[in-house]
Amino acid sequence: METLMEIIKARRSIRAYQDKPLSKSVVKDILEAAKYAPTARNMQELEYKVITSKTLISKLVEGIAAALQKEGMPLKGPPGAKPNFFYSAPLLIVIIAPKDNMFALTDSALAVQNIMLYATSIDLGSCFIGMARFIERDKNLLKLINIADNMAIVAAVICGYPAENPEPREKKLNAEYFE
Repeated sequence: METLMEIIKARRSIRAYQDKPLSKSVVKDILEAAKYAPTARNMQELEYKVITSKTLISKLVEGIAAALQKEGMPLKGPPGAKPNFFYSAPLLIVIIAPKDNMFALTDSALAVQNIMLYATSIDLGSCFIGMARFIERDKNLLKLINIADNMAIVAAVICGYPAENPEPREKKLNAEYFE
């Protein structure tokens, strides 16, 4: 068994996935890892939208692209290329929380880290997807994934079998010690 430190150091943001679905038991285990993340005051208010439908993921990509264009933000890639915000991953997890939960961003970051470390431990890739918050710009997209008006998207993560194995990047530590 790998040590936790080895798993932490092995984790990468994967942006290319094999066209291979995850089993329901693997998805269940990924969510189990998320469930055990700490939450402020043990409120446990995070909800998970678990999306494996390629059709639905494509609709979300189109909606995000439209929202970006509407706001004048450039899309990555060659002109005319179809955006791929979720990198063809077979699993997208959108995390939501009540809009009035002031700790939701922190709680969701802890849950995403658990997801990513667990995924790494079972040889899956993962990537945090900040662009998913643009789903909120389109009420129809919110309806598609059943997000109520009192809820906000606080994080999103993708998982799947990696089609790449990027080299580790140098990590910097900016720490100031007080003894």
